[in-house]
Amino acid sequence: MSTVLAVMAHPDDVELLCAGTLILLKKAGWDVHIATMTAGDLGSMKHSRAEISKIRRKEAAASAKLLGAGYTCLGFDDLTVAYGEDSKRVVTGLLRHVRPDLMILHSPDCYMADHTESARIAREAAFASTIPNWKATFNGKPARVCGKMPAILYADPVDQVDHLGRRVPARYVVDITSVIDQKEKMLASHASQRSWLQEQHGEDEYLHWMKRHGADRAADFATPSVKYAEGYRPHLGSGFPKQEMLTPALGDKVKTMG
Repeated sequence: MSTVLAVMAHPDDVELLCAGTLILLKKAGWDVHIATMTAGDLGSMKHSRAEISKIRRKEAAASAKLLGAGYTCLGFDDLTVAYGEDSKRVVTGLLRHVRPDLMILHSPDCYMADHTESARIAREAAFASTIPNWKATFNGKPARVCGKMPAILYADPVDQVDHLGRRVPARYVVDITSVIDQKEKMLASHASQRSWLQEQHGEDEYLHWMKRHGADRAADFATPSVKYAEGYRPHLGSGFPKQEMLTPALGDKVKTMG
């Protein structure tokens, strides 16, 4: 059985950017684990950091439960995620615990540093996870060295544009039309963020944005039946696995772009 690990910065990032693909992989028999670098402890206008951290951890766990996935919050502070020895060891411990075949990360050119640094940390931790002399723990216990690195896919950046506003093309596009309702339920689990945006916009902008994002990427399929999609680019750096893992698992729900 294959395992996929999605590591992103904040609770709800996975639901916004790659949950549809995770749902499809789960239906295809994969084990799924979700991790967030932070608890989103700055994501409130009315709760203290401790209060909103507790709320958002529960929301993320509830969302993962809908999928039948594991969930781990790695406990870093919101808006201060940064590559360094400590963060690299923590994520290495997670990787050695989950032992994924595939890892899904933020785009390395997304709009904010928490996203891009989370991707960098996880990628470098994947490399380090196979090195015996690089020590790491998970839940306070030594974590067994991985026998191989996972393949890595970078999810679409927010709004499908980089930090200079240029549209980022996807290499693989996944048709998530059949699971959009389940993806919406997972995202709706993050009630604290949904209500915050409802107050700001006067409508359910949280869910509307997710669907617009998916509809925009679905245009790459150029097929009327594909209404929502998620896009990915592979990490092709030296030493990392290069095999494409989505098509063997999901078949014609995956389109490889030229």
